[in-house]
Amino acid sequence: MKPGVYSLADYLTPERIAKLLTELPAQTEQQKRPPRWFLRFNGNNNTFDFTGVTIEINTELYRTLPYGYMRCVFIDGNGNTIKGLTIKNTGPKDIGSNGNILSIFGNNTLLEDIKVFVSGSSYGYGDLFGKGGPNLTNLQKQSGIMIAGQNNILKRCKVFSRAFGHCFYIQTQGHDTRDILLEDCYAEGEVRTTNDILAEKAGLAEKLNYQSVYQNREGRYMISPGYTKALCEDGFRTYGGVGKVTLRNCTAKNTRSGYEIGGTNDAENRTVLYGCQSFGTERAFLFGSNVLARDCRGDIQYGPLLYLRENTIGSDVELEVISGTPKSLVHTIATIAGKNHRVRLFSNDSQMTMPALPIMLGFGMPAHAEMSSVILPMQTENIELINELEYNPIVKDDKVINVKIKSSSAELLNSTTQKMNGKGKW
Repeated sequence: MKPGVYSLADYLTPERIAKLLTELPAQTEQQKRPPRWFLRFNGNNNTFDFTGVTIEINTELYRTLPYGYMRCVFIDGNGNTIKGLTIKNTGPKDIGSNGNILSIFGNNTLLEDIKVFVSGSSYGYGDLFGKGGPNLTNLQKQSGIMIAGQNNILKRCKVFSRAFGHCFYIQTQGHDTRDILLEDCYAEGEVRTTNDILAEKAGLAEKLNYQSVYQNREGRYMISPGYTKALCEDGFRTYGGVGKVTLRNCTAKNTRSGYEIGGTNDAENRTVLYGCQSFGTERAFLFGSNVLARDCRGDIQYGPLLYLRENTIGSDVELEVISGTPKSLVHTIATIAGKNHRVRLFSNDSQMTMPALPIMLGFGMPAHAEMSSVILPMQTENIELINELEYNPIVKDDKVINVKIKSSSAELLNSTTQKMNGKGKW
């Protein structure tokens, strides 16, 4: 294909749309959201070199396909290689498809140097109004690249999201999804302060009376001042049920979670992160069960370095803190719950200014991982915690069981921090 900019609106004439509608899977009681696409790669063992090619997808085109799950570019053939393609949304910024720009369902797929520029959806507020139910408004989510299937590899792929949706995400979608590698991939969103949202005099926040689906620390379902929200969803997201996944030398910037790894308790393989980075996110790393992280780092500009969530098992995590001074409200460096985990937190910059935020052992992430919500104790046992951060004390819930702690800073019981010593002093 010759280099240049190609508009799908020019290609999808009424005649072609009519033909496309005859090819899409039917909507059934068993499959209420079958895949629908504009471009489909269903052949096998092909190489497509799109270097210098940009395909523009006008968001108004979503309305031409009346049902199902939008997968604008759909790869369900096996053994295909696609290189160099750029995909860009054009058209109204407030129209999303509730789907994604590119989906892989086939096996043995290789994507190299793909760039996706996403726009659309109810944008500008992140997940404050919901993210799947309950919702205060129609979100019209619009995600970037979704991966299912086996032995699929993405190298040097980039997603720039200006929509509410994930940048990269891995799901089963009814497939045996395993042996997935993302290498040198990049996810980027935008952030906005809640103060800016609360200052709106016209817009969706005002229309909804500045409500949020999340209960804040004052017990109100209202947007709280002082925080920074990512306007998209996660940079890199895995869901339960997928097999072996490796993320190597990937970077997330200004997304909700840099990496949200939904590893399950019964996973046969760990999800592995090597050399991954997270900058300017609401939380750098949100981990479930059976995660291995090495040579990974993140900042705390807008949120914690780590949530190792409740009801999880068997993760082994080493994370470096970088760029230590928050730019908005941050309450903790990390919360650690579950059982049979090993966690090491450290910094390689001895001159870095670090606020004395606690590491909370025996606490789950706040509800829905919303920072303005309360952080509560959760069942925690058999934890090895290595804290090499000199100025960040460990606050340990009194009910944690069988924990081994090596720390460069103070270790405090939760009950001790909640009462006076009888002499009017802490």
